[in-house]
Parts: sequence; structure tokens; C-alpha cells
Amino acid sequence: MNKYNIQDIQREVLTPYQKHRQLSMKEAQSISLDILTLLCDGQISDEDTLKWLARLITPEAYMDLMDERNLNKLCGYPMCQHPPERERDPFEMSPTTKQFLWENNPYAYLSRFCSKFHFRCSQFYQVQLSEDALFSRTGIHLINDTLQIDNSINEKYAIELMEVLLRNKATDEEIKNIVLGVNKLELVSGETRNTEDGRNGEIKNVTSAEDLSQWLQEFKIIENDKPSVIDDYLKDRR
Repeated sequence: MNKYNIQDIQREVLTPYQKHRQLSMKEAQSISLDILTLLCDGQISDEDTLKWLARLITPEAYMDLMDERNLNKLCGYPMCQHPPERERDPFEMSPTTKQFLWENNPYAYLSRFCSKFHFRCSQFYQVQLSEDALFSRTGIHLINDTLQIDNSINEKYAIELMEVLLRNKATDEEIKNIVLGVNKLELVSGETRNTEDGRNGEIKNVTSAEDLSQWLQEFKIIENDKPSVIDDYLKDRR
């Protein structure tokens, strides 16, 4: 399996778009498609690359990436090279049935991820992604931005990784502040609750900041004194 770092993605995806700071909609769509093509059967090589990638993708693009990885029998989390714990033919049932099972089966995530740990890591990553369209992220695609007009752009799309927080033993308050600082906390998962959207009466799956903070703290409670994140989830693939 190919592994990709920041330099690989810059070379293979961003190089053709270095002549201007403002992407067109078509260029932004091409970048998103190229990233999906690169990572749907590949692997992010390191944590810094996964954090950097957040500047180039939206929650919707990330969902598409997870779907494509699953079709290629890979865990939805881009840093993983393992298959989902429970492989299932995505075409063997109707979309309605799949949606029902995903919303009501507490272990549905195992059909998309290798473990609960990577499911949680993926959730935490996704809720931090900005919904700003890629073409509106001025200059974010430039490899060598000599103008450096607004460093707050990089700060705006900066995110944290759950595995890093656990490894660094972040305090409960630090974790809570990160979660509460996320602007969008709507995820489709096997462990969300239904709420009614007052604008159109539609039912949505919503994970609250309190929920995310709680399950992050639960991971901390069972953490070893000298954790090895990779070894931990490989030993407990359930």
C-alpha cells in the first residue's frame, strides 16, 4: 500500500495550481477528486500530514473518502491500512436498510472501521473540519506562499488528533475546550441520537459536545501509563 506525506500530496495534487491564490470551483473540485483518488486505496503516512490535510477537505469530502476506502475494503480512517472488522458487500441491501442498520446497530461502525478506536478518531477528526468550500479558502493550496497575507488562515483550519491528545495525556478541561470549540457537531454514527430540525421537520443524527467530551474522557480512563496507541487498538480489535 502506498503511503503519502505532505510533500507527496503537494507534488501529486497541488502542483498544477500554484499560479494564483484564488481557486476556481472547477479547480477546487479537481483537487478534491485527486485527493480522494490518492487516498482511497492509500494511507496517510504520519499525523502531521493528516492534520495538514484538514485545510484541503470538507466534512462531505471526508465522508466520500471514507466511503471509497470502504469500497476498497479499507478502514475509513485515512491513517489505517487494515480492513474493516466486519466486511460487508455495500450493494447487498437497499440504502434504506443500510441506513436503518447504521442508526440502530451499536456495532455498525465495525463495517466501516477496523476498531472502535479508529471510529472515534475519525469522528473527532471529522467534526473539526471546516465546511468552507475549498475555492473560498484563499491561498490555502499554495505550496510556497511568499505573500503570507494572513497567517490566521492556517490557524482557522488547524485541528487536533484524538490519538495525540490521548498520548499527551491532555486534561479533561483541555479536551472539553477543544470539543466545545468545534463549530459543527453533526455526525451520522451508530451511537447518535435523533432530534427534530425545527425549520423543516427533518430528523437528524446529532452528537453533542457533551457526548464527545464524555467518550474522550472514557478513553482516558482506560489509558495505560505508557500507552502505545497502535499496539492498543491492534490488541483490542472489537
